[in-house]
Amino acid sequence: MPSTDRRTRRIRRIRSSLTAVAAVCVTTLLCGGCSSKAAAQHTSAEAPATAAAAPGTSLEQIATAIGCTAEVNVEVEELRQGGCQAGQVVYRMATFTAEQGLRSWLTEAQMYGGLYLVGDRWVVTAPTEEALTTLRGRLGGSLETGDTHGGAHGGTAGATPGGTAGATPGATPGATHEGEHDGGQGGGH
Repeated sequence: MPSTDRRTRRIRRIRSSLTAVAAVCVTTLLCGGCSSKAAAQHTSAEAPATAAAAPGTSLEQIATAIGCTAEVNVEVEELRQGGCQAGQVVYRMATFTAEQGLRSWLTEAQMYGGLYLVGDRWVVTAPTEEALTTLRGRLGGSLETGDTHGGAHGGTAGATPGGTAGATPGATPGATHEGEHDGGQGGGH
């Protein structure tokens, strides 16, 4: 029965399409839930202060201080993210519209280790403390470190605003992470 085969294929295509649509809806709802939580924390009195806040340092200003040209790879309402290279040093940087966005991002990123030069709604990472200390003399900010646990196993430790692995200051380039694990039950590191 050819009509039954066509009907079965058609039902399977529809089912696949509905599954994909459902996955997108769930993802949208979950992301929307995060946004609505953040939005619910702001009062109407805070809104004008946020809108009137002076713009922070831009990616382009950071890149100028480094001595390179910023290549922006993420540009959304909450943040701009990019990177550049000066000599042999690769820098990753991000700017945020709100201090809370910077702190949330930094909390997540620091779980992967690394060293961060943090200013007013901006952050820069580089593979060495020396590079960030030099940049700190030009931009200001403070140096903050992430957890010493490191990045993905078999790779180098550390993370960058772009989510790519970078070397942890003091670590041997290309060294792999060694150590015991507690299975995420706390303690240990």
